Amino acid sequence: MGKTRTSVVLAGQEFRLTGTESEEYIQQLSDYVNGKIEEIQRAYPSLSIANCVLLASLNMADELHKLRADYDALDQRISQLRDMPRASVPASPVKRPFESKQPVNTK
Repeated sequence: MGKTRTSVVLAGQEFRLTGTESEEYIQQLSDYVNGKIEEIQRAYPSLSIANCVLLASLNMADELHKLRADYDALDQRISQLRDMPRASVPASPVKRPFESKQPVNTK
């Protein structure tokens, strides 16, 4: 995949970015970050924009940390389930309640 060049506005400042992801994806990230900054600004209107950016960054780092912990726990659980011995229980016959055993003869 080639390099993508795009401009985004974060906290009112324009940044020119180059990356391997699509422009749409980069814009989605920008929108997400701006949304987090705006949440902090609404909650604490007297804070400077720089402090709002820092608090939003801390909140996103917290989200990331928790998601990584959840991912690691799920990954460990999947490994445990893969390592479990398979039960050697014979398969029960499939019951089909709507099938008749013998066709009805109407002669």
